[in-house]
Amino acid sequence: MEGQWDIIISSLQDIFNSNEERNFDENKDFIKTKISGLSEKQLNDALQKLTSHKDNVDKSLRVLETILENLSVVINAEHKRKAADPKFKKGRSFWTSPFNESDSVTMGSEVAFRLRQRGAEDEWIQCEVTKVIGDGTKFEVRDPEPDENNNPGKTYKATWKDIILIPSKQSVESLVSYPYGTKVLARYPETTTFYPAEVIGTKRDGRCRLKFEGEEEEGKETEVDRRLVLPYPGK
Repeated sequence: MEGQWDIIISSLQDIFNSNEERNFDENKDFIKTKISGLSEKQLNDALQKLTSHKDNVDKSLRVLETILENLSVVINAEHKRKAADPKFKKGRSFWTSPFNESDSVTMGSEVAFRLRQRGAEDEWIQCEVTKVIGDGTKFEVRDPEPDENNNPGKTYKATWKDIILIPSKQSVESLVSYPYGTKVLARYPETTTFYPAEVIGTKRDGRCRLKFEGEEEEGKETEVDRRLVLPYPGK
């Protein structure tokens, strides 16, 4: 790929040098003038300049074609490099929704991960994707919370049905608001666990007003950042 970059740079230098020698704009004033009244010598000089100018333009076009060909090689090589690099590999979640994207799960993405527990209901916890595996439907995720001994959080294997992508902070403004009564999965404040909830409103700053299932306090509303309110995973 370095060879292609060398060709691109040297080709651009050729165009620059050619333009320095015979400037693209040097005949613009002549073109605006009337040719009637010019002597034969003046006309021949003008024709020679215009011919030289055309040769310069034609040469530059050929050089630009060479640049485009080599840029195409460089771009394709970069795409292949990214496709093979785990940092750029993309996965997707099974849980699609018009309210949240699902097909841009990459290393470092935040997700809600379904922690399956024997003899108990599954629990959805916030995790970070540490690896996208295979065709993008398998993952390795890590609990960002340290354990009771302050060791790094546990790592889990997950399929695309075990994760729901948490939108990035940068994408919050483009997220669509949930309609009243929508069942969602939302992170309970001051925890890293997601629970079923019902949308009862949206504030002007985008935060969702929710009623969590099983809330002990009658009529309690809880406000949760929009990006932490996810589509509810069906059966």
